[in-house]
Amino acid sequence: MASKYTCSICLNNFTKPKLLPCCHHTFCEHCIGDYIKAHAHLNKFNCPICRQETVVPSGGASQFVNNFYLEDDDDDKQYCTKHKKKEIEVYCRDCHKPCCSVCVMVDHTGHTLADLDDADQEMREIVMKLKTESEKKIKQLQEHSDFLKTKISDMNKSCKTACDKVDKQIDNICEKARKMGGTIKDDINKIGEDENRKFTKLVEDDDKMTSKMKEWCEYADRILQHRSIITSVDKHGLTDVQTKTDYNISTNLHKPVVRHLYYSMVKVDVDCLKRLLGEVQTPTTFTSSFSLNQVKADGEYYSDVIIQGLPWCVYVRRGRSSLLIDLRLKKVEDKTIKSVTVSYTVKMLNINDKSKSLVNQRTCTCKPGDCIYRYNILSIDCDKQDINNGFIDDNKIFTVQTTVNITDVERK
Repeated sequence: MASKYTCSICLNNFTKPKLLPCCHHTFCEHCIGDYIKAHAHLNKFNCPICRQETVVPSGGASQFVNNFYLEDDDDDKQYCTKHKKKEIEVYCRDCHKPCCSVCVMVDHTGHTLADLDDADQEMREIVMKLKTESEKKIKQLQEHSDFLKTKISDMNKSCKTACDKVDKQIDNICEKARKMGGTIKDDINKIGEDENRKFTKLVEDDDKMTSKMKEWCEYADRILQHRSIITSVDKHGLTDVQTKTDYNISTNLHKPVVRHLYYSMVKVDVDCLKRLLGEVQTPTTFTSSFSLNQVKADGEYYSDVIIQGLPWCVYVRRGRSSLLIDLRLKKVEDKTIKSVTVSYTVKMLNINDKSKSLVNQRTCTCKPGDCIYRYNILSIDCDKQDINNGFIDDNKIFTVQTTVNITDVERK
């Protein structure tokens, strides 16, 4: 039978003893190396003793941790720190110290003593247990860290998405403002064109009258060049000449009313602009725990919370055979609120497996005092109590996680 100093593969004393990380069994380096070559599959192998699966290090068996306690280098003997030449023989459970025979007689008389191998095995099991617990905590911390990193990534994505929506809303507002501005400019240009046509017509009338008057003046110049104008005037008749020159220009000289255009710039209403741009909405998540022992068939149990100034509550009650969970917007003091649009997620947590949690997601509009969902959001079998399924713990406590995001409030 192999001793604790003997390799269970070659049955000889250990040579370069290597400790397997999964189960802490020890083998010679060359023995476990040969075993890996013969039995490893997909870079994994099973421990020759307990069959627990182990990953092969990138450098092979030499990369396993040395079991210094079992190394065969003539240093197996352990000597007392107080009596240098005395070998340690027993372990004092009262003082938690290894002792030589002299220490036992002098300092540990009447104490509870234990075999070194037994004490070593007990300590090894304690250390292994502590190591296993630490590894579990490390795994939990790593999972939590990964969860936080995921949330950071989600937050960055949501920030980018929100900013993109802000830019889109700004573009929409600017586009509509430009369109309205274009309509106003069209109206201005139309009025200007009408005024231009009116004044252009008056200018043309003045030019025609001026042309006629110039023709008469030229005719008058020719008559005045004669030595005697009596013959010329008599020939055409003075009355005819007076008729040709008797132009009434009072109409032409009338000064019309000019419609000067003016655009009155209005100060931008910042509050109105803010309403157009909307507000940043942050979903609120809260948890509510209830005891199954307190939830009776004829009663309702509430968990209240204030979200964005509005009172919400999760309430539970028992149906004929099920546990019913609902979300409700309670009555509000602000009577101007007509309705509220909300996106929500109600989740009944599964303490054994989060992926099996019961979830209901929805977007709806409700009035103050209304149940947001008139039917059952979630239900579980109260008779079975779902303890094995992970919804209710040993103390018959269940937890509901609710996320509420108010997207719009309509007022009267």
